[in-house]
Order: sequence, then C-alpha cells, then structure tokens
Amino acid sequence: MKTRVELLNSLLNFDRPLSEIWQLLNSYSWDSARGLVILKKQQIVNILRRYLDGQLSSLDVENWANAIEGREDIEYESDFEEMLDEVIFELANPLLSRPLSHDSAREWLNQLEGSASLI
Repeated sequence: MKTRVELLNSLLNFDRPLSEIWQLLNSYSWDSARGLVILKKQQIVNILRRYLDGQLSSLDVENWANAIEGREDIEYESDFEEMLDEVIFELANPLLSRPLSHDSAREWLNQLEGSASLI
C-alpha cells in the first residue's frame, strides 16, 4: 500500500485516476498537525495545461481541486499561498466563483506563470 505522502503527491500531480487516489486516501484523516506535502504553482499550471490540451475535463479539474481544498495535510508553496488558495477555491467551486473555461484557464496560467518569488 502507498504511504500517505505518496498518495498526496499522486493527488497533487493527478497521475492516476482520482477515484483510486480518493479511495486510498480515505483511510487517512484530512486533519494533520502539519502539512505533509506542498502544492506548487507548477502543479496547478500542469493541470490547467492538461485541461487546455483536452486531457482533463472541467469536471476532472473541479474534482481534483475539491480533493485538495481544505486538507490540512497539504500546504501551499511559500510566497504564493494566497494565489494558490484562490485558484484552488475557484476551480473547486465553479458555482460560487466562475466555471472553468479555456479563457479562465488561460487567465490563471498568465497569473501563475507571471508571478515570481519575492526572494
């Protein structure tokens, strides 16, 4: 069986069917005293590119973001926490924000790829 960290990394990279990752992760709590993995800007960029390339549907991306949102065992990349939190919220909650489209995906890509660390 995969470790919790391995499963969380599979989730962040969406490198296997989400239903499989979700089922295996259900044996672990969402609660954690600290983050075990870090969601990086580049991982969201990769997901949005896969969506634009037709490899993922908007529902796939929504389900992926929902699986990430609110997990205490996933931290966001330093210096980009606010932006990553915002994009995950929007992708996970299209009815509360805006539905994912090619235009919104490109907007997020421009923001994510245009942002640089302040360090």
